[in-house]
Amino acid sequence: MKCLKLTVLLLLFDFIYASAQLKLPITSSIRNDFQKIMAEYPEHFETIRGEIINQNPQTIEYASQLKLGDAEDCIITKYSSGNKPVYSWQALMFRSEDFEAASKKYKWVFNQLKGMNIFYVKDQYTLKGSFEEASESRKFTNSILTPVAPPEPLIKLKIDVALQFEFPEWKVKLLVYEKEREDDERGETKE
Repeated sequence: MKCLKLTVLLLLFDFIYASAQLKLPITSSIRNDFQKIMAEYPEHFETIRGEIINQNPQTIEYASQLKLGDAEDCIITKYSSGNKPVYSWQALMFRSEDFEAASKKYKWVFNQLKGMNIFYVKDQYTLKGSFEEASESRKFTNSILTPVAPPEPLIKLKIDVALQFEFPEWKVKLLVYEKEREDDERGETKE
């Protein structure tokens, strides 16, 4: 009987150890963390901005005090702008020399966020977007999510899941930013 208990205990230990090694993705964890990041978006990520890690005339990069799941690196960038400061938040979610592994992570991150409800004040808004299939022949692929029927402060919000090749590896990034205007829109002209 003692031998059976010991065997069961060892099998249980092996199972727990193997599960920890696999690092199975936990959907609620990434969604909970992302919800906290989205709560900071209207306030330019003010309460999660950490120390300055890089500064130049056009941008200031801050360490993000809030990480997203198992992201390797999270930063907040302030861009110099004529009228008001513009901020973005980004995370390096995965890196690998293996395109297939990076492509799977890219799709996984997109699927975790698509259909997610984000909250603003007391209302919630569902994220929608189309998935852009990755190809090893292209060095950059991205899929953009936006809230459905957003209020004025969230109209310019874009959530970008990107897969890009930076020699020698593929990187999966998640970006949260405000897009001022579409690429084909003309800006203000001064005479």
